[in-house]
Amino acid sequence: MKTENIVLGATMLLGAVVAQANDLDLLQTYRQALLHDAHYSAAKAQLHAGYEHSSQGRAGLLPHVSLDAQTHWMETDHQVPNGNIQHKRQNRSYGIQLIQPVFRWQNWVQFQQGELQRVQAQIQFERAEQDLLLRVVQAYFTILVATDVLEAVRDLRTADAEQLASAKKMFEIGNVSIIDVHEAQASFDRSMAQFIKARSDLDLAQFTLVRITGQNPSALKGFHDSVALSPPQPFELATWVAAARRDNLGVQTQELLLDIAGSEVHIRKAEHLPTVDLVIGQNMQQNPNANINRTDSSSIGLRLNIPLYSGGKISSATRQAMAMQEKTEFELEDARRAAVLAARQAWSSVVDGMAQVTALEAAKSSAHLALASNTIGYKVGMRVGIDVLEAQGKLSDIVQQLSRARYDTLLAQLQLKAAVGALSEADIIEVNALLSG
Repeated sequence: MKTENIVLGATMLLGAVVAQANDLDLLQTYRQALLHDAHYSAAKAQLHAGYEHSSQGRAGLLPHVSLDAQTHWMETDHQVPNGNIQHKRQNRSYGIQLIQPVFRWQNWVQFQQGELQRVQAQIQFERAEQDLLLRVVQAYFTILVATDVLEAVRDLRTADAEQLASAKKMFEIGNVSIIDVHEAQASFDRSMAQFIKARSDLDLAQFTLVRITGQNPSALKGFHDSVALSPPQPFELATWVAAARRDNLGVQTQELLLDIAGSEVHIRKAEHLPTVDLVIGQNMQQNPNANINRTDSSSIGLRLNIPLYSGGKISSATRQAMAMQEKTEFELEDARRAAVLAARQAWSSVVDGMAQVTALEAAKSSAHLALASNTIGYKVGMRVGIDVLEAQGKLSDIVQQLSRARYDTLLAQLQLKAAVGALSEADIIEVNALLSG
C-alpha cells in the first residue's frame, strides 16, 4: 500500500501540472523556436554566406587595382690596383596598376553562377523554415499525445486500483475466488508500469521541444476533443503529386544545382579561350645616387593572353565538371521521386487518418458502454473481475490510439503542404486556432 500511495501522490501532482497546461500555444512555441533553434540560426548564417556568391561573381567583371612599392639598397666593391672602390646606391619605385577585364568569358559565366547560388541559398533557407515548422509541430504534438496517454493510463491505474480493492473486499466475504484478486493485482501492476513509462515518455517529449525552443515547455495548450479534421483540398491525389514534382523545395534546389553544375562546365571550357584586359599603369622611380633623381611613367594598353597548354589540367577539369553535372541530373530525378512519394504518403495519412479517427471515436463510445455493462454485471454477479479489467484496458488503449490518430492526421496535413512547397506560418496560425482556450 505504501507503493500505491506514492504512485497516487505522483499521479495527483502530475494531474495538477497537466490541468494548468493551457499557457503556451503552438504559435508562441513556433516563434520561440525562430529565436532559439540552433539549426534555424545556422540556416540564417548559411543564407548570408550564400548571398556572397553574387558579390564574388560580380567582382570578376569589375576592375582590379593594385599598388606596388619597392626599395633597394645596393653596395658594390670594385678592386683596382691601388685598392678597393666602394659604391652604395638606393633605389625606390612606386607603381599603381588598374586591370579591367575586357573579354573573360569564364568571369561572365561565374557572375551568372553567383546569381544562381544566391537563389539556391534562399530556397535552402525556405527549406530550413519548413523543416523548423514541422519539427515544432511534431514536438508539440508529441507532448500532447504523451499527456493524453499519461491521463489515459492514470485513469486506468485508478480504475484498476478500485477493482483490486473491490476484489479483495469481495474475496473476504466469499463472493469471488482468489483468482479474481490475483488478476486484479496483475492488472494493477501492469497499469502502474504503463504509468511509469508514460511519465518518462512525456519527460523525453518535453526535452525534445526544449532542444528546439531553448525553453522548458511547462504548460502547453491542447486541442478540443471534437477538433474538426479537414480532407485535402483539392482532394485529387494526382493534383498533389504533380505539384510536388514541380514545386517541392527539394526539387527546386536540385534544379538550381543542375544549372550551377552546367555553368561550371562552361567555366572550365572557357579556360581554353583567350582573354583580353585593359591595363593602365602609373609608375615612379627614384635613384638619388644617379644623375636622374626621379622618373615618372604612365602606360595604357590591351593585354592578350592565349592559353596553349597546361599539362591537360583544363581538359581534366572540364571532364570532371561534366561528370558532376551528370551526377546532379540523377540527383534531380531522385528528388522528384522523393517529393512524389512524400506527397502520396502525406495524402494517404490524411485520408486514412480521418477514417481511423472516425472509427476510433465510434469504438470509444462502444468501449464506454462495454465497460459500464461489465461493471454492472460484475456487481450483480453476471460478470467476473477479468471481464471488467479487460474492458478497462480496451477503453484505455482506444483513447490512446484516438489521440495519436488525431495528431498524426493534423501533422500529415502540414506534411502534405510541405511536400508541395506551400507550408508557411499561416498554416501554424490555422492549426493554432483549433486549440482550446
